[in-house]
Amino acid sequence: MKNIINYFNRLTILLAILFFSCSQNDSPTDLEDTQDENIIRSVQGDIIILDEPPQSLELNALTDDNHLFIFEERKDFILVEDLKLDLSEPGDYFDDTIIPDEDQTWELLTPSLIESGTKIHSFYVHYDNETYNDSFNLQDYLNCIGQYQVNAEVTFKYPVLGIIMRAGAGAQDHLGISNAQLGLPTVEYDEDNFISFPGINIVDGCQSDRFILSEDRYTLTLKNNTDIHHDNYRIILQAD
Repeated sequence: MKNIINYFNRLTILLAILFFSCSQNDSPTDLEDTQDENIIRSVQGDIIILDEPPQSLELNALTDDNHLFIFEERKDFILVEDLKLDLSEPGDYFDDTIIPDEDQTWELLTPSLIESGTKIHSFYVHYDNETYNDSFNLQDYLNCIGQYQVNAEVTFKYPVLGIIMRAGAGAQDHLGISNAQLGLPTVEYDEDNFISFPGINIVDGCQSDRFILSEDRYTLTLKNNTDIHHDNYRIILQAD
């Protein structure tokens, strides 16, 4: 069954890359002129918009060394429960301290809460390199060997309320907990927080991820790094 899922995921990637390659240029790709209902206004850099959600987001299921993927998960969705955000204010979130410090990562962020009954849009971002799938090597990590990096910028039609990126145990697993409310029944989400670790770590040496939310909240600048793990997070937007 997983082989079939991987096949369809790879087919989706090939079609998306073909479209992306035909339309890519040095300036941002403006989507406003093509479909007025598009919530994403423009993208720039190493990013591909998926027209349809993938069947699986498990480790090594949807991979590309040079691009991250984004897809619309929920549109005009009314929250049935309060939703925890890990990043909720404009700013530049980054720290390249060489020693990973999970607590320091969360201290850098700006947690917040969206109350139930609020209408939102949700987009899911996924980056999993295809090449580096060996076991973790500490020396390689310290020497920045085997890591893959993508850089992208996304501008939305609506303001960004925040990002859900924290994976962990119990109540700290904000990303995994939000799957119950925002996840799609057709998508297999990765909730293994010990081996594949689907979340984000901003204070992680060579693998430090970076998020810049513009002052007007419409544009996100992203830098994501992976080796044997993959990056996943949700972008929550204000809805009319």
